[in-house]
Amino acid sequence: MNLHEYLDAAVDAARAAGLMMRARAGRTSFKEKGWADLVTETDVACQREITRILLERFPETWIVGEEAVPGSRFLPESRCGSQSPPDRPLTWIVDPIDGTTNFVHGVPMFGPSIGLARGNDLLCGVFFNPCADELFTAVKGEGACLNGEPIRASSVTRLDRALATVSFPTKTLFDSPDYLAFQEMVRSCQAIRRSGSTALNLAYLAAGRFDVLSCQNAHAWDSAAGVLLVREAGGVVSAPDGGEVDLARAGVIAAATPELYRAFRQAIARRVS
Repeated sequence: MNLHEYLDAAVDAARAAGLMMRARAGRTSFKEKGWADLVTETDVACQREITRILLERFPETWIVGEEAVPGSRFLPESRCGSQSPPDRPLTWIVDPIDGTTNFVHGVPMFGPSIGLARGNDLLCGVFFNPCADELFTAVKGEGACLNGEPIRASSVTRLDRALATVSFPTKTLFDSPDYLAFQEMVRSCQAIRRSGSTALNLAYLAAGRFDVLSCQNAHAWDSAAGVLLVREAGGVVSAPDGGEVDLARAGVIAAATPELYRAFRQAIARRVS
């Protein structure tokens, strides 16, 4: 298989969805799927367009997406990663708009995230921020790029020199793992930023803008493309317990270097157990 053909399809789908988002940001109706968990008509429209492009090019593939499209080749989130069907079909992991709350409020930090996986084996990934016209791409074994130029994670090795980022669950409680990790990051890291988009956080870490990340309550579509971006940019990414990332359970922690990753895991273990 030529992974670049799949990557090209994902790029075309992400750009098509990005055009819709840029035209509608801050000017769309929404509803709540759950506590502070927003969905807009644009989420649905973008999911339909992404699904159309991907399945027209590769009709044998399947989709795991945040917004299901009736009648298409959709698998539930519970059937990806280690829980993928026995024949391990090629599956697109799609978030039509990662950062929907930003999108609703017109904050220019959102975009489509598209990853291609066979089980837990991530093969290519795309995240596109249409407002900044930044296209992050990765192919397994070939590195990561921003607008076609190679990117690398930073060389930071110490927490006190690290710019950290955290992704909170939609309903964050005082005992939420990411909130507990955040408390340690405030104490140990140089500074913290929150973008409101897990996919963007991972892309920024791959590009050397962020140095460590905690997202312990993600969905597969939040992290699939970003996990590959970080890996291919030379960063370290794992499940919150330090094991391999499993798309069926999602949740990741990441760092720019092995030394920083070890320090980060040790630090947040003091809060999250």
